[in-house]
Amino acid sequence: MVHADDDPDRTELLVTRTQGAGVATGPTLPPGARIGRYRIVEPLGVGGMGEVYRAEQLEPMRRTVALKLMRGRRLEARHLAYFEVERQMLAQMRHPAIAQVFDADTTPDGQPYFAMEFIAGSSLTDYCEAKQLPLAERLRLLVGICEGVQHAHQKGVIHRDLKPANLLVDEVDGRPLPKIIDFGIATAAVGGGSGSREIAGTPDYMSPEQAAGDQALVDTRSDVYSLGVVLFELLTGQRPALAGETVTDTTRTLRLPSRQLDTLPPAEGRRLARGRGVSMPRMRRLLRHELDWVVARAMAHDRGERYPSAAAFADDLRRFLDGRALAAVPASRRYVAGKFVRRHRAGIAAAAVAVVALVGGLAMSVHGLVQARTQRAIAEERSAQLETVAAFQQSMLEEVDIEAMGSALAAGLREQLGRAGPDAAAALDEVLFHANTTDIARGLVDGNILARAEGAIARDFAGQPLLDADLTESVAGVRKALGLEAAAARSHARVADIRARELGPGAPATLAARRDQAESLLASADPEGARRVIDDALVLAAALPVDDPIRLEIEQTGADVMASMGDRAEARGRLEALHARAVAALGEEAPVSTSILNGLAVLQTRMGDPQAGLASMERLLAIHERVSGPEAQQTTNALHNIAPMRMMTGDSEGAIELQRRIIELRTRQLGAEHAMTLASRENLAAFMADAGELEESLRLGADVIGALERVHGQGHRATLRAKLNRSTALARLGDYEGALVLQAEVLDARTRLHGAGHPDTVFIAINRAGTLLQSGRPEESLATVAPLVPLAREVLGGHHHQAQAALQILGEAQAEIGSHEAAATTFAQLLAERRDALGGEHHMTIGTAAHLAEALDHAGRTDEAGAVREELIAPLLAADPERLSPPLRKLAADLSDAERRG
Repeated sequence: MVHADDDPDRTELLVTRTQGAGVATGPTLPPGARIGRYRIVEPLGVGGMGEVYRAEQLEPMRRTVALKLMRGRRLEARHLAYFEVERQMLAQMRHPAIAQVFDADTTPDGQPYFAMEFIAGSSLTDYCEAKQLPLAERLRLLVGICEGVQHAHQKGVIHRDLKPANLLVDEVDGRPLPKIIDFGIATAAVGGGSGSREIAGTPDYMSPEQAAGDQALVDTRSDVYSLGVVLFELLTGQRPALAGETVTDTTRTLRLPSRQLDTLPPAEGRRLARGRGVSMPRMRRLLRHELDWVVARAMAHDRGERYPSAAAFADDLRRFLDGRALAAVPASRRYVAGKFVRRHRAGIAAAAVAVVALVGGLAMSVHGLVQARTQRAIAEERSAQLETVAAFQQSMLEEVDIEAMGSALAAGLREQLGRAGPDAAAALDEVLFHANTTDIARGLVDGNILARAEGAIARDFAGQPLLDADLTESVAGVRKALGLEAAAARSHARVADIRARELGPGAPATLAARRDQAESLLASADPEGARRVIDDALVLAAALPVDDPIRLEIEQTGADVMASMGDRAEARGRLEALHARAVAALGEEAPVSTSILNGLAVLQTRMGDPQAGLASMERLLAIHERVSGPEAQQTTNALHNIAPMRMMTGDSEGAIELQRRIIELRTRQLGAEHAMTLASRENLAAFMADAGELEESLRLGADVIGALERVHGQGHRATLRAKLNRSTALARLGDYEGALVLQAEVLDARTRLHGAGHPDTVFIAINRAGTLLQSGRPEESLATVAPLVPLAREVLGGHHHQAQAALQILGEAQAEIGSHEAAATTFAQLLAERRDALGGEHHMTIGTAAHLAEALDHAGRTDEAGAVREELIAPLLAADPERLSPPLRKLAADLSDAERRG
């Protein structure tokens, strides 16, 4: 039996009209005292409503009982009859989850007492925490408690004081057994009169109608409310907080378990989730998607909106444990289908996926499922079945790692041809060098699975256009997830056309499909097509409320299209205003708000304003960490964007530290040689090279290249990118020939893969021009970089750091061969662009000013050179070195050395 002195949730007796006699503070019965047939052994505790003792029953049998004497209560004559009825009802209860009431009577002076089964257990919450019970086991214990409560309700008894201290857990043969104590005692405490204004119970677990004081309103749903509070505590380790609730005369907005969880410090949240046998991200998903709904319904302020009985509450908990759809969660086909799929994943997968070959088998399976169109008389039932299968297929196909599939295709070919001898393997490597196995895998999935599925949908659901649109939208989503943007755009267009005919062109579902169509067109390098689609959608969306998420998303896509077509300044202004509007209407954590902020951060960086981009992305990171957890995919994506932004703003140490964290996360989540993990390791090698840690960069780069060649092959774009980073480190170590060999290999491969005007090709071509200059070949460098300068500005934009690097190389090459006037012109242009993009105090801006001043000196324009030095260089040299950033401090030292030498 739990000691009342240790109970932080003691039952309190509240008087709402007049305050009665004072309450005693200690036990009143000494050991050996007799009450009826019972002898007191020892006090167990004192609560707000009574005193609990361990006692011995002396007759007609001897046994240990828990005896509770109601504190300071003397039943009047008008209450004695009611108490007798109550005593009889308590005696009728026989349930494994209820501590049996053996006897109930009054002392000679009219104080009621109860003799109950003695339970040598601990409270429900203490037991769960001490045993670190998984979430499922906690819920099973609560289900057992609900069954006991339902049994009592059927006998006409309401508990009125359900809380962990009255829900004990004992172990029988090593298995936990819940027991409810103090049934009916709260009723006895208030005398049972319908007109009583005294409230017995525990405030933190009390239903609103019970707390209001009118006992006529208290019914079985009041106990359901208390069980909801207990569930809240089992889930979060805390009782529902009053702070943050919105309270009115008629309703209360509850802070749900997932939001309560978000208030915990990250370390405490992870500890709590581990204690329930799940990760923090999964804990959040379970709460938000289902258990929040259960708590909200059980604790609804209006009792008519609660579960109608403890049995209904228990049934929803069983549904959760069994993986079935919950009654508390708003019904939707997708939710019900998703629950069905997760519950029967193995069976559906076994029936749907006959993996003879990865692509061919999956294609046959999906095609066979879509073709199974018989028994037209039961079309409605078959449609529901199809939606379940479609939900399974979509979730499975969206999770396909298409790069890993391409790598597996290449590895399988190598393994087969390797048996034929080294010549065959070498010939295959040459073929694979010129091929892109990832694109081959995409084509196979699209042609053998998705195109066939879409054709079957159009044929078999011609008479059900809206179902046709929904299923086609699933196919489009899979295509988008696999990088098949052009095909996805065509699918989204078909969906939008169908919905426009059936629902109208301005219906929200139609507009959502038009937005998806425009986004896919933009991603497939068709900005003009995207503009036409989104411009029409913007006109129609104007009829929606200004804070409607669909309208906000369409306006965001419009800004993205505008930026892609070159009007970045106007697009940035629109995104900034749009984000402010979304936050004001929906809050900064709303999905549309975070999506806009992400797009704004990326655009700010692309416009050459990495400081603003970094600030926006770090704000987004804080939101994702708070809402989704530190290991969620959105959080990792934000980290992945922040690291290079830190490099761009000169914080190489912070970038490297963050990149190591990303690698640790992705290694734990995906494995050491997953494509995304390898990309993160490759980025770290590049950052280290930029920070001057060249030996470590080369070591890490060699490991990454070896892994990429094993996973992807020599000609894969990821492998080429890693070789490019290695060439940078080699050049910085002075091994220019080694760097040039690698750069020539990468440049040749990228030109063949993408063409000379692709950003990736332009990037490596500029790097190679820089290496030629470093290796003492200024003429070759000049011939290489001169045509790249206008191309880089066209492809990348004038503020892009690589476009500016091309101007830097051009100016330095011109100066090396003695064309000082040309060099001065080039550096003047570069200085203007860097001042505009980075500001006048950035180390790259001041470094460019030094190059310009030197070129002007050599060209005989010393007055102009002096003006440049006076404006931009002199303030740096006069500054306190301790107050400068590391890049500026190094630049100041280099310029001072140059002045002393010159």
